[in-house]
Amino acid sequence: MVVTKLWYLPGAIDPILQKNGWDSLNLLRAPLEESIKKSRNHGWRNDQALFQETADLVGSIDLSPGWYQQGRGPPNFHPEVSRLLKSGRERNGARQWVNEMSEFHALLSGTLAVIHPRMYSSGREALIHLEMEAKQCEDVDMASILPSWNSIYNSVSIMVNRATPYHTDVNGQEPWLDMQSHMLVTVGDYPPLDFVIPTLNLQFHYNPGTVIAMLGSALEHGVGHTNGNRACLAYYMRHNVHQLVGIQLCPPPNLTDLEPLINVNS
Repeated sequence: MVVTKLWYLPGAIDPILQKNGWDSLNLLRAPLEESIKKSRNHGWRNDQALFQETADLVGSIDLSPGWYQQGRGPPNFHPEVSRLLKSGRERNGARQWVNEMSEFHALLSGTLAVIHPRMYSSGREALIHLEMEAKQCEDVDMASILPSWNSIYNSVSIMVNRATPYHTDVNGQEPWLDMQSHMLVTVGDYPPLDFVIPTLNLQFHYNPGTVIAMLGSALEHGVGHTNGNRACLAYYMRHNVHQLVGIQLCPPPNLTDLEPLINVNS
């Protein structure tokens, strides 16, 4: 069995959808700017030195319709909506951003259905059960955002005009593509840039519209500084959320997952 730990899909997002994705980030300007002010409390991921000094828009935030805060998990705790998506915070633009990105997220979900259909099915089932959990627990915030959440992933990190030093995602769940199932998308308008995996001596052209799905817990990776404007959207699935709703981790992705597609096209 050949296990697939990385998918590299250059030009997967068409230019119009890329532009819509970049333009939608203006809806998140306030929380992005706030994230820089609070950088001291969030480790290297919000380190001001990693952000482009001259850029008009910078910051790094996380959104989820249902996840666990650090130190919490099933069965003793119920997941909650990330802070920026809670009711009463509509003015921060996060919920409007979710709505604006509906087509973009549908494309990424469809991409996952092709490259790892079993993970797609697990993600879909987890979100369905999470919505049932929200209604049962009368969680108004979660019940109101899940119908608008058009991504098969249950979390996204949004990093705008930020370099990423070499790192591995140490909480990685081996059966998934990444620590909570990572899919990376880059959009914007910037000079040529590489996505680097130093342990394998690999460099991938990381041009706007590129999608990379990978096992970040096994592969050290990073992206350097660049001029222009660039955003990375990192989508992932939370293992403890799947655990709560009784959806098991799927087996590692392998080439046999693609056999139905290969047979159809042959």
